[in-house]
Amino acid sequence: MKISPILKRISYFIFFIFLAQAYGQETILPLTTGGWVGGLSGNVGWDDYSSSASNPTEYDSKTEGFGFTISSRNGQFVMNNLSVGFDFQWNEYDLNTKYMDGSEDNKTNRLGFFGLWSRYYIPFIGTGWAIFPEVSLGYGNFKSINDPSDPQTDLQKKETSADGFAYNLGLGATMFVSNNVAFETTLRYQGGTLKGDLNDEGIQYDNLEIELSNIDILFGIMIYLR
Repeated sequence: MKISPILKRISYFIFFIFLAQAYGQETILPLTTGGWVGGLSGNVGWDDYSSSASNPTEYDSKTEGFGFTISSRNGQFVMNNLSVGFDFQWNEYDLNTKYMDGSEDNKTNRLGFFGLWSRYYIPFIGTGWAIFPEVSLGYGNFKSINDPSDPQTDLQKKETSADGFAYNLGLGATMFVSNNVAFETTLRYQGGTLKGDLNDEGIQYDNLEIELSNIDILFGIMIYLR
């Protein structure tokens, strides 16, 4: 795992938070010390594409599938505008591919994350709006299953699993509709290196390494309590 790029990204966030703390002296009532914040964010998506080729025989396939990401971030305000707590995120995608010869296969990718989370709010006083950088560090777990559904095929199930250190860097905006409820949008980058095993048609491979570099836009609702 390359440590320097990770430290570089984190250092940018720390510097950004320092500047925000130095110049953001006021706050919105729900963002004060001792309060609690928690809620859900997520997104959904649908893939639908086809491919074709010929050399010398024809090859055609059509792939479609549904995927989603869900995130729950919960914490307490340890000082005005700064919350610290836990972050859980789950991503899953199911794809089905049908080929010209009538065969098909199904692929499922799952990626989970759990770790420590911190967010610093920069409020725009009198507007009900705030922007925020956030960071979370923790454990990531990846699993992929490719399962041919045609019993006549010689292909066997392929499974991949890996886990290890992962992190999220985010930048977002929140709009308070009351002192207890806010809607938010977050742009998140997820990185890290996961290590594990690959079972490809009965052959076991060790020392598998997966480099994460994922970008998500999450929409959600957060609850603020005091």
